[in-house]
Amino acid sequence: MDGLNIGLSFSGGGYRAAVFHLGSLSFLNSIHVGDGKTLLEHVSVLSTVSGGTITGLKYMLSLAKKQDINDMVDELYAFLYNENLFEDFFANLEKGRTEDGMSFIKLMANIYDNKLFNNSVMGDLMDCVNNGPVERYSANATDFGNGLPFRFQVKSGLMVANDDRRNLKREDLLKITLGEALACSSCFPGAFEPMMFPDDFQVGSKVVMDKKDSFGIMDGGIVDNQGIEVIELTEDSMRRKGRALDLVIVSDVSSPYLDAYSPNKQMLPKGIGKWTLDNIQKGVRWGGVLTTLLWIASFWVGNHYLIGAMTVVWGLTAVVNLAMGWSKKKLVKLLSKTIVGNIMPWIKHLSLADIESLLMNRATSVLMMTSSVFLKRIRKMSYSSLHDDEGWHNRLITNTIYELRPEESWAAKSKNNSLPAYLEPSLAMQENSSKAASMKTTLWFTQKDKDNGYPEAVFAAGRYTICFNLLKYIEDIQKDGDNTNENHELIISCKQQLMEAWAKFQENPLWKD
Repeated sequence: MDGLNIGLSFSGGGYRAAVFHLGSLSFLNSIHVGDGKTLLEHVSVLSTVSGGTITGLKYMLSLAKKQDINDMVDELYAFLYNENLFEDFFANLEKGRTEDGMSFIKLMANIYDNKLFNNSVMGDLMDCVNNGPVERYSANATDFGNGLPFRFQVKSGLMVANDDRRNLKREDLLKITLGEALACSSCFPGAFEPMMFPDDFQVGSKVVMDKKDSFGIMDGGIVDNQGIEVIELTEDSMRRKGRALDLVIVSDVSSPYLDAYSPNKQMLPKGIGKWTLDNIQKGVRWGGVLTTLLWIASFWVGNHYLIGAMTVVWGLTAVVNLAMGWSKKKLVKLLSKTIVGNIMPWIKHLSLADIESLLMNRATSVLMMTSSVFLKRIRKMSYSSLHDDEGWHNRLITNTIYELRPEESWAAKSKNNSLPAYLEPSLAMQENSSKAASMKTTLWFTQKDKDNGYPEAVFAAGRYTICFNLLKYIEDIQKDGDNTNENHELIISCKQQLMEAWAKFQENPLWKD
């Protein structure tokens, strides 16, 4: 029987994800199993997406450098706490210019390389997968040319970008920087444009590739925000070799809940909102007529200053009238070539409030669809592939940021006595989980976030939530040992350590060993 093998995935979710997963990782590193290793040292497969890739790549680089894990945790937490990537971005805006224009995502890749990874490349991680605990690591992105996963992977013996439709050379992939891999994995649509391979990569000038064959890469959350598919593919590969993952931990800062859609409220002042495009156009025309009369009248008065001022006003009015007329003709011509046709006779009778409502409600619904509805649907499908497969029975833990809030599933289980009394989270823990889960998906902590303790809350939630889930998992497999083996005894041997840590978390959710 092969030793204990754990698969671990980190979801996307900006700094909220990076810090939560960092907390979970630090706790796994503090729990020792019966063979003297920590639970983290038994993680042989690591799959990360978007914000989770910040933590994943930093951990992999620490293994490659043989850096103490606790030092790495402190270093990354300090970076996340102090570094405002939003400010860094605008401070270095000029560096994002390319021959094809401004590339925001290329600029982010440079910032990651310089400030987080010291210009390390994917090839630097090869030694740690050949000689370290992690046999396979994947920073997940999406090929924006075909909608398939694009994975920056290192696994024993080779480095691959796992998109079979792309003929990419191993020697080129080894030179991809960690910042570039992270930028691709966290390249969220709307905020960034796709990162083009090879053009936007440092290795780009050396890659022999037709311009027409270049392709864009974007956020891995588009196709799998939990990084679950890599775990499943690894399991299939291991089984063909007579091995298997004994436990999979999906660490996730997203949730199944969806805020209900509500129409936008009018932002324009009511008086202005009542204006129609037709009214505005007529007003400008009459303004032109009035200005012309006043301009002519200024000559009768004979005052040179008045004549000069009215000439300027008349000129500006004329320009506005000409611009509106030209814009209308262009718009009508443009619309006539579309399925919409000539709708100007209808549009010009709409009030500005109507136009605001039509535009904002459509923009809001599209944003909600892309950032929430689609992601929730993909999340459900990804989890279903695990939970609906009996082969994963007693081999799966989901570790979510929101699950220890008041009235979550633990509360119902507590009422029907299916949750041991000692696992009921304290009120302080519930409040901290509510705070942690409420943090928005950003790439920075504002001063207000820091003043309100959000970084500490999210990190702590990662630590005590994984403690809770490991204890619950042990309780479950002790009652039902189906689909377990002797390797699971190593996990059970951690129970006393976990219970001692849980008791300290109950007293103080922010406790650190």
